[in-house]
Amino acid sequence: MGKTYFNLADQLNFNGSGIKIKGNAVRPLEKQMVSGSATFGTELSQIYQSVIACQPLIHGGKPVDGIPAEVYLSVINSSPRAGRINIEGNEKTGYVVKTSVSLNQVSMRNASTASAKVENTEKIVVSGLQVEGRFKYQFIETALHDIDVLVEQGTSPSDITWIVFWHNYVYQDFDLKHFQETASQLGIKLKKTESKKQFINYINYKNQSGYGKGRKDTKISYISVFGHGQTPRFTGGTENQLSFGYDLDTELGMDVERDINFLQSDINSIKPEAFSTNPETYFFTCNTGTADKDGLRFAQLWANKTRADTYAFKNARSNYSFMNCSMDEINAAFNLPGQKTDIAVSDIINGLREKGNEWADSINTEIITKAIGEERREVAQYISMFIVPFSVSEEWKQKRARGEDRERVDRNGHKYGYSDKGSLQYPMINNSLDDLDIIWGTMGEERGLKKFTPE
Repeated sequence: MGKTYFNLADQLNFNGSGIKIKGNAVRPLEKQMVSGSATFGTELSQIYQSVIACQPLIHGGKPVDGIPAEVYLSVINSSPRAGRINIEGNEKTGYVVKTSVSLNQVSMRNASTASAKVENTEKIVVSGLQVEGRFKYQFIETALHDIDVLVEQGTSPSDITWIVFWHNYVYQDFDLKHFQETASQLGIKLKKTESKKQFINYINYKNQSGYGKGRKDTKISYISVFGHGQTPRFTGGTENQLSFGYDLDTELGMDVERDINFLQSDINSIKPEAFSTNPETYFFTCNTGTADKDGLRFAQLWANKTRADTYAFKNARSNYSFMNCSMDEINAAFNLPGQKTDIAVSDIINGLREKGNEWADSINTEIITKAIGEERREVAQYISMFIVPFSVSEEWKQKRARGEDRERVDRNGHKYGYSDKGSLQYPMINNSLDDLDIIWGTMGEERGLKKFTPE
């Protein structure tokens, strides 16, 4: 064929038992010549394209003519393989690529890194149980918020599975219907989960029964967990754990949490092969990055087992108090001991503005009524609605809208109690004054939502 050059837009077909492609080097060869089929890296565009035509497996390379190496690699790695490839070179004639091919086809249209995808992936968002507290659906709404963010970032809803831990003491039958309705509207999958065994089985097999080959075909690329977490050092429990059924034993007078809570030792049951390349995990649970009495950290053990970069609260509790507060005016909030002292600065500002608008609306209505007559008071009220001297923030408007969503009822009169869009915010770190015992017990160590990398 002589000297042959190809563009990424070309579609090439080769028939026969052999092909020889030659490309000129643009610089002299180094003394060491390359021969074989393992790793091939070069800055020479014609050699890249010659090799692409021959379809070997290439593991690395550098950008060529402004085109990222990943583009070339995606074409190569998504094409049929040649049976044998040999690369020879010398100072006079440059590189010669030889291979045996039979009815091979290379299609280089629409080349992108996406074409190199070799595994289907799944993102899992988990809601634990809120047995007692101010808001029964706090782990539902924060999970839905995370799902909303994932979709906005480009994740297909069909690749998201929402795992909801379930107990009849916490939820009613109509709650399940509501959750199913929400999942259907969002286009995501819903898994009602009643035990840690079902949770482990789903991670390992993509099936809660503990069998099947689903996980071989679909790997986990992301997990986020919204719920309670415990460490014996500060908040009780037998060992560091994800307390999906926190406080159920106390409320029911029964020993049921042992079948629900995911203990640090249960990490040994997770299969690393269930996870994709470079997965991520986010634990929005208390003290999941805090060391136990033996110096072991749940988040680090999880990262090691799953080979996932893992984010968790270290030496701190997670705080859900401000999940539905506005933060876009001033991103600051303070939770002092006791529930009545929680303050979100933006909420204070927006609340005052809203009150100011109510006051102004009343004044404006009276002024306009005097101008157009008492018989047109309703008209005056309508006009005054459009005179807004104090503008509230966008998040405050969303806060009000989602508050209305929680009050909606189904056809049987059952209130939903949560918003399909989820909360406004992710959980935040607990304020220092409310975590003094933990801070004192871990004096000198860092605290916050920290990253744990596989060791």
